[in-house]
Amino acid sequence: MGYWNNKLGKHRALLTNKELARHLPPTKLATKANIHGMLEKYRTLYLKPNHGTGGNGIFKLSHHGNKYRLQNGTRSRTFTSFEGAFTAFTKSRAKKIYLVQKGISLLHYQKRPFDLRIMVQRSPQRKWEVTGIVGRLARPHKVVTNYHSGGKPMPARELLTPFVPSAEQSPYIGQLNTLGLRISRHMSGIFPRFLAYGVDIGIDKELKPWIIEVNTKPDKFIFNALADKRMFRKIMRYARISKTSG
Repeated sequence: MGYWNNKLGKHRALLTNKELARHLPPTKLATKANIHGMLEKYRTLYLKPNHGTGGNGIFKLSHHGNKYRLQNGTRSRTFTSFEGAFTAFTKSRAKKIYLVQKGISLLHYQKRPFDLRIMVQRSPQRKWEVTGIVGRLARPHKVVTNYHSGGKPMPARELLTPFVPSAEQSPYIGQLNTLGLRISRHMSGIFPRFLAYGVDIGIDKELKPWIIEVNTKPDKFIFNALADKRMFRKIMRYARISKTSG
């Protein structure tokens, strides 16, 4: 099972670094026993295909009292037993291998959850460099923030303003960028052929950053959706340099 083409492999690769492991939500293969045990412990879970991008096929499963709620896209169903919810999930998963991950209570902007995408690329000097950071605001009633699933790209500072005072935003974003760099350096030590990483970071109510996913083929064009094109132009310039330099 190659690390680079599935989520569980990349998760396990990150776990080998103690500093990065602190920022990883508990994640396992989505067996019935694992889902049931984690749901009893955490109450909210995400069920994700081990392969795939763009937020497709992601489910949110939550447990409150004797109710089990299963969400996919904008569709939400409620069950009175775990068996009912698990059966519905099994019918929808189309025999794909899934992971179960602890649900992070993400910060909300205008009552919608958001996360951040940090772009890290090889510079012309072949050093790892953060070339962009962008917020992704979920569509109303959706459980994912991904751009291709309708997530709205927004400036990171705008989304963080209700939670981080303006004087503290630059240091805080600096900490996020440092985390993105640590992740990229660690991953490149295992898989040196990749020239860019898209690091998806979720932030909880205590402002702790969580590593949601690391993309080895990150979408550059989400940055083109921002009014300020400076990050996009730099990202594209570095991508061209990396391509021509082999």
